[in-house]
Amino acid sequence: MRRFNWVLRHLQARRTFDSALGFRQGTQKPLFERYIHATGISCASARNYYDVLGVSQKATREEIKKSFHELAKKFHPDTNRNNPSAKRKFQEIREAYETLGNSERREEYDKLRYRSSDHVDSDGGDAERFRRAYQSNFSDSFHKIFSEIFENDQFQPDIRVELSLSLSEAAKGCTKRLSFDAYVFCDSCDGLGHPRDAAMGVCPTCRGVGRVTVPPFTASCQTCKGLGHIVKEYCMSCRGSGVVEATKTVELVIPGGVESDATIPIPGAGHVRSRTSQPGNLYIKLKVADDSIFTRDGPDIYVDANISFTQAILGGIVVVPTLSGKMQLEIPEGTQPGQLLVLRGKGLPRQGFFVDHGDQYVRFRVNIPTEVNERQRAILEEFAKEEINNELSGSAEGSCNEES
Repeated sequence: MRRFNWVLRHLQARRTFDSALGFRQGTQKPLFERYIHATGISCASARNYYDVLGVSQKATREEIKKSFHELAKKFHPDTNRNNPSAKRKFQEIREAYETLGNSERREEYDKLRYRSSDHVDSDGGDAERFRRAYQSNFSDSFHKIFSEIFENDQFQPDIRVELSLSLSEAAKGCTKRLSFDAYVFCDSCDGLGHPRDAAMGVCPTCRGVGRVTVPPFTASCQTCKGLGHIVKEYCMSCRGSGVVEATKTVELVIPGGVESDATIPIPGAGHVRSRTSQPGNLYIKLKVADDSIFTRDGPDIYVDANISFTQAILGGIVVVPTLSGKMQLEIPEGTQPGQLLVLRGKGLPRQGFFVDHGDQYVRFRVNIPTEVNERQRAILEEFAKEEINNELSGSAEGSCNEES
């Protein structure tokens, strides 16, 4: 934007406009002044920045900013790939905001509109003649320079996609094939935009120089891409752009132990724009899905093991799942509900120079029966009596020891 402001300040100087546009023969006014007086109402109605943003002339800066953000999001080319008019609309919205969003430029714009509405020439033929002169002498070069600035800002060569993985794939690593939409070189013309034997002609914009100038600014001619000549026959498949939208496929080797939201870059796999520019990169954001059995915490994993209350008391054997398969696990006697048992090295690989693994934690869930038969009840009641007697005996022994 500093380049834009710098150019705009210089273009606003009278002598810059005069030197850029020249004077019409037999008149005392430069073409730009003639344009204001001749087509003030037409210009204002066709390019009213307030109407473009859908705000009133008394709108605050915040209202203008809010309207711009809503419209820019709606008409952004990335979200309207199948709508060619959206790109033009987006440029129009951006141009309006660049003017109305800046207090100084907005004041100058309002003054210009006011003068244009008060000093309108009634000679419609003269206005039409000027419009053609204005477009040929100034508008084309001005548009080429500024379109270069804006197009470079809008085009995003990088591609960002997401890839879903299961916990097992993230733990062990895997190879995945990923398909995505991207701009690639046209096969019909090999990215040239025209047949190899197409006839050439002098560029009408820069007249063979390869650069266009609106003093004091000079930029590469975007009509001929700085070559000074253009082809007279364009490729029908890509309409002269040299690129087409297609589906690309990449094969991705994912290492074991990757985290969710990790990003894997693939240089040069993004959009292409031309043979003279570098292609963008592809950024793949990984999304590791939640697992129905394991809960992950970095390289460590947790799993629940359901045991009976008799197993919790007496101990026993339980089968638990691991990332490498099922295994038998010994239950310690007197296991408490929620108690953890650690299986060293049974977790996910740790990311680092040395290959290491996290741990697996087995959390014991003790199942308490809701119904028992008569025999089980009798046994439990007998067990409860022994518990009470043991507690009473322990209390009595404690009292005797205190008295002695």
